[in-house]
Amino acid sequence: MPKILPLVFSIAALLAAPAAQALTDREHLVKWCTGTSSVAAGRCIGYLLAAEDALSADSVEGVRACLPRDTGLQQQHKIVVDWLEANPDAESGTALGLVARAYAQHFPCSK
Repeated sequence: MPKILPLVFSIAALLAAPAAQALTDREHLVKWCTGTSSVAAGRCIGYLLAAEDALSADSVEGVRACLPRDTGLQQQHKIVVDWLEANPDAESGTALGLVARAYAQHFPCSK
C-alpha cells in the first residue's frame, strides 16, 4: 500500500496543475516566421509543412487551399509572412489555421 501513495500524489499534482496552452497562436507564428534564429525558422517551417500536409487531405478550420506540388518553402514562407503583415487583425484560430488562410488566398481550390 505505501507504494501507491506516491502514485496517487503524482496523479493529483498533475490534475491540479494549470493546463498549458495547447495551440500555437498568431503571436508565436509571427515570431517564428520573422525571427532570425535557426530554432525559430525550424518552427516556422514545421507549421508551413504541417499546413500543406493537412490541406492536401482536408480543410483546416473550415479553410481549403490547393497548393501546387511544385510550391517551394521559400514561396510558402513569403506568402504567409506577407499575408500576416497584410492582415494584422486576423487573430482568431490557431497558427495552423492562419497559415491555411494565407495559402487559400493564393491557392484557392477550383470548384
